[in-house]
Amino acid sequence: MEDDAPVIYGLEFQARALTAQTAETDAIRFLVGTQSLKFDNQIHIIDFDDENNIINKNVLLHQAGEIWHIGASPADKAVLTTCYNKSDDSRVVSCAAVWRMPCDWETGSNDSPDDSAHNPQTLELLCHLDDSPHGNAAW
Repeated sequence: MEDDAPVIYGLEFQARALTAQTAETDAIRFLVGTQSLKFDNQIHIIDFDDENNIINKNVLLHQAGEIWHIGASPADKAVLTTCYNKSDDSRVVSCAAVWRMPCDWETGSNDSPDDSAHNPQTLELLCHLDDSPHGNAAW
């Protein structure tokens, strides 16, 4: 076993949501959701190249709120779910939704390593998960 240097990836906001993207069979990919009360939250798509020991990233905007849980679809690599908190008047509301990544996210931001962080694309909302008859969104 080779002693490769550790690979480190930093986020500009706090994050507590991480999942592997199991529907992607050609790459080692993780999704990370951020938690910020003041700024638009983000989903970082992190690809790990184990042959070269490097990380490639893409950033998508999650403007709905701070992400507490993220789940990747096991069947479609473009679909994900988030459980998130948003402010409604003076209270915090827990919500959940299903999202689709833009179809060109893989080709749109790989031109320069930091380009995706400055011009992130937005997720497409597929549906909100209504849990009102059953209580709060559970994660």
